[in-house]
Parts: sequence; C-alpha cells; structure tokens
Amino acid sequence: MASAKKKAAPKKSAAKKAIAKKTPAKKSVPAKKAAKKAAPKKTPAKGIIDKILRKRHTIYIESAAFFPLSSATGYVDHFQDGRCAAVAPGDLSVALPIPVGAILKSISIHYMNTTTNTVIAFFLRKHANRHSPSGEIEMSFINLPPGTLPPDNYLTVTDTTFPDGGVIQDKFLHYITIPGTGDFPGGLKISVRGVSLVYDF
Repeated sequence: MASAKKKAAPKKSAAKKAIAKKTPAKKSVPAKKAAKKAAPKKTPAKGIIDKILRKRHTIYIESAAFFPLSSATGYVDHFQDGRCAAVAPGDLSVALPIPVGAILKSISIHYMNTTTNTVIAFFLRKHANRHSPSGEIEMSFINLPPGTLPPDNYLTVTDTTFPDGGVIQDKFLHYITIPGTGDFPGGLKISVRGVSLVYDF
C-alpha cells in the first residue's frame, strides 16, 4: 500500500512576521499604580475656599447715627452738612456693625472742616466681657484735616491700615469717636456727615 504523504504547513508570510515582531506585549499594571490612579483628587485648602466664597460689602452710616459722649454737649443737625456738637468743641461717636470674621478693608469718614485745625478721629474697640487695656482698644487714628472743596466743602478721608490684618475678632465692640466738632465764630464748622465701611465676608 502506498503511504500517504503529509502536507507541509503553510509558511507565514514575511509581512505577518514583521507585524508580530512590532506589536509589543501587554504589560500588567502593578496594584500600587492602579491604586494611585483611582485615588480622589485633593480638594483646595479651607483658606483658599474661604477667599473664593468671600464677597465685598459696603456699609454707609449717616450722621444721624452719631451721638455726643456727654448729654450736656448735645448735638445740632445741619441736614446735608452733617451733625456736630451743640457745645463746641464736642465729641460725637457711632457704633460700627461689622460681622465677626469679616476682613475690614477701609473706613472712610465724610465730614466738613472749614476751620484751620486738624482733628483726629479714633477707631476703637472694647471687649464685651472684660476691660480692654491700652494697645488693644486702639484700632486706628484718622486725621481729618481742614479744607475746602467746591461746591459744598464736603471732604472724605479713607484709612486702610488696621491691626490683625483687618480681621474682626470675636467678642469686641467697635466704634468711632470724632472729637472737636461744633459751630465756631465766623461761620466756621467741623461736622460729621457720615462714615462708610468696606469689608470682605
């Protein structure tokens, strides 16, 4: 009987061999690297979030909110020209409603001073539960120089320098005192027209 001849296996073409050589073998990803990829993204620090969420606010306080430190001196309202002490020179004060944690950016005092004297306004605070010593109570000293400014001689001075970076601390009561106000001989006047605050909160 004639023996059957085995057919030779077909040879791979040279092109297929070249493709097989070029194709890189797949590598398994180590467990540690896979875990790193799956890790959640880090959230920004709380301080950065606070800065993003803070908004700028402006408050205007009209002169009708100012009162004399002594009832004996009284006060006089000059309508748009503001308020001054009835017995000159006299002090006027106003409380400042600023939320705890706010960052105070500026205080502007709107006033008239047609005399030749500079008065100094005091931005002060006192602790709600104890006596505040000197050095803690003073927040800022604001010069209010004389001057004329057409058409009405209304002046504004702005202060931007405060302790603690302007951050309003808890349990403190803030206020402004403006001394030396009043009507003086010759039609001269030092009066308070109001105050405005700018803060981030």
